[in-house]
Amino acid sequence: MPALTGDFLDSYLPYLLRQTDQALSAGFYDVLADRGVQRSEWRVIAVLRERGSLSVQDLTTTALSPQPTVTHAVARLEKRGLVQRFRGIEDKRQRFVSLTREGSELAETLIAEARRLELEVLDQCGAGDLSRLLDGLRVLHTKLDARSDREHV
Repeated sequence: MPALTGDFLDSYLPYLLRQTDQALSAGFYDVLADRGVQRSEWRVIAVLRERGSLSVQDLTTTALSPQPTVTHAVARLEKRGLVQRFRGIEDKRQRFVSLTREGSELAETLIAEARRLELEVLDQCGAGDLSRLLDGLRVLHTKLDARSDREHV
């Protein structure tokens, strides 16, 4: 059996992205905890702020979370008056979710804090301009999405 050298994780893109996400987001996770917002709730709030009202199915896809996780997050947020659910106009069985005024205000505050902390951490690390990395990740995601669409046809 060959010796394990550790080369895999050090060069495995999904692992490195997740590892970087955790390190970059640690300070913001503290902010969420201080405000009593769970990470799953934050994803819902951020997505609704960015995309507007969405069906639960679209919210699940865009929030990158399993449907039960999103459903529970929406229920908690609704209880706190941060989101509202409503039935679809064309299909009454379909449920949509949107931010309330209070939810929008919270989203704006959290987004500003997330951006501030991200810039602070990147500056401390001397990361400089990461626009090429972001562009490359967007291109990769677009290509992977197109590939996935072709495979599901």
